[in-house]
Amino acid sequence: MPQFSCQICPFQCQVDRVNKFGVCKLPNKLLISHYQPHFWEEPMLSGQNGSGAIFFTGCNSNCVFCQNFEISNPEYWSKKVDKFSIDEKKLMQIIIKLIEKKVHNINFVTPTPYSEILIEFLKENKKNITVPIVWNSNAYEKVETLKKLKGLIDIYLPDLKYIDNYTSLRYSKLPDYFKYASSAIQEMFEQVGFPQINEQGIMQKGLIIRHLVLPNHIEESKKILNWIHEAFGSKSYISLMSQYYPTFKSSNFPEINRSLTKEEHEEITDYFLSLDFSDGLIQDPTSSDSKYTPQWE
Repeated sequence: MPQFSCQICPFQCQVDRVNKFGVCKLPNKLLISHYQPHFWEEPMLSGQNGSGAIFFTGCNSNCVFCQNFEISNPEYWSKKVDKFSIDEKKLMQIIIKLIEKKVHNINFVTPTPYSEILIEFLKENKKNITVPIVWNSNAYEKVETLKKLKGLIDIYLPDLKYIDNYTSLRYSKLPDYFKYASSAIQEMFEQVGFPQINEQGIMQKGLIIRHLVLPNHIEESKKILNWIHEAFGSKSYISLMSQYYPTFKSSNFPEINRSLTKEEHEEITDYFLSLDFSDGLIQDPTSSDSKYTPQWE
């Protein structure tokens, strides 16, 4: 294997991920925690047959409220590295197995730390993958890395989490999050544009920007919606998510140790509608429930 110095994401740890690990603590090989047809993504992604979700182990973020903490946080997954480790051949077998279940897409969930491996994998195999590829990330990514994905990814599904640096550091330990995420999302848009949806209502290409609304942070959510409107216009496609519920370490942060109130949900919904976006999704408050989170093995 050629010498590797990891500079994939904004942390630019410059470690080999073999003898020394960076912020994400991940080795320089594929780790997959779970895969399944996923029926709780956006309707144009899940459709009737589900999105072919492949959950990569680990993350370059450290969100205190992570709903997938059992597979994202090294406190939990580091003891299962051998169990989760696969090669590119096995990844293709998983993709084929999901396509045989007639999923509408292959959904790479939290793929950022594996970008270099996946770029080479897709260069070799994309021609044999008969459904769109979704890049489902936290948007804390480098434009230079994303440029290498041009033509390999059909649908970008980033979550634009924060606009305030204090918030991004407090809850996710992500310095300068908005600076990097906003640039990353602009690059994603340059590559795939607005959503293209077929006659069956299934998305084939384009950008959907997710935003998870946090309790007691409605004003920050408004600023994020404003930025999206200014950056991409009224045709921007936003998935406004209300699925937050306190989990993992959120009990250490009293201001987010609850779900959204009805008043908060109504306030951000009204604000979203006031911006006159031509389309988009607003998640119902009933989605704030752990039953919509996959059960990890």
